Amino acid sequence: MGAFWRMSLGGWIGVDLFFVISGFLITLILIRVREVVGSSLVFWGRRSLRILPLAFLYLTALFVLARLDDPLRMLPHFDGWAWYAFYLGNVHIAMYGWQPLAIMILWSLAIEEQFYLVWPFLVRMCNAHHILWWSIGFIAMAPFIRTLALSVADYPATYVFTFCRLDALAAGAVIAVLYSSRDWREQMIESCKKLTAPALAVIMITLLMPFSPSLPQTRPWLFSVFGYSWLAVSFAILLAASLDAQGPIKILLTSRILTFLGRRCYGLYLWHVLAAGLTIAALQQWQIGFYAHVLLWLATLLMMASGSWLVFEQPILRLKRFFPYIQGQSLAVELPRSGLIGISR
Repeated sequence: MGAFWRMSLGGWIGVDLFFVISGFLITLILIRVREVVGSSLVFWGRRSLRILPLAFLYLTALFVLARLDDPLRMLPHFDGWAWYAFYLGNVHIAMYGWQPLAIMILWSLAIEEQFYLVWPFLVRMCNAHHILWWSIGFIAMAPFIRTLALSVADYPATYVFTFCRLDALAAGAVIAVLYSSRDWREQMIESCKKLTAPALAVIMITLLMPFSPSLPQTRPWLFSVFGYSWLAVSFAILLAASLDAQGPIKILLTSRILTFLGRRCYGLYLWHVLAAGLTIAALQQWQIGFYAHVLLWLATLLMMASGSWLVFEQPILRLKRFFPYIQGQSLAVELPRSGLIGISR
């Protein structure tokens, strides 16, 4: 197995990075607007505009394809639409096993929406110190929950069930609490910069082994229980270290290319399976190499995500002006500048 193929099996860790960034941004926003009257309702309104329309557009596209006799052969015998329409897809997978890939990718959005529903209440009720300890507690608790899940429901519950994946969101929340504190911000960033090398090593080892949730032989008990936690902490360290990046790293993180991809990242994630199906269908009569096939798939995906962003997502996001945290302001918090930060905005 070549190095490229081995590392491609670890592409799933991008979801863990997304969870960490999301936990950081959402917690940072909620901390900074917690005293604003009605901020929770505004938060849900803004998050709904970002997440729901494109997800329902994607679900509608899949539903139409299924009713057209599934020409791309992506949804064989699938009938669990309600679970995914109501953001319970991860629970559906935990109970009934893996589903067709085109619909299964919505499991991570289900976790996000469940997090968005509950987390504002906790942040509003607790001070920063309590939020920090709650977050640390969730990180420590997750391996025990995964151990229980392995004994009761086995896999894939350990990968998709909400309480089994709270450590990544909580790791981002820890960074948000420390970053929002003037007393702890500089010390946290400097400490994380010193831990950058071991954090990168953990991520590279996970990629190269590879520890893949898709292959039973690459899911040892130790990884199933602790692996997601060590990834969450590693990504949180890298995120914190990047908050005060200088020189070439800052140029990279704030580059137009990364900003361009960050804005379209939601669409890139949602459309990537459908883009692959369309590419395979279009090229089935042609004999082309693997890498040429991948390049055509990436080009198709980029066009779909860009069209989705320009025609559908961006016009809807302009409606956020009707959900200001403070009257007359569309955004009441100053967020760190980075192309990656655009993933969750």
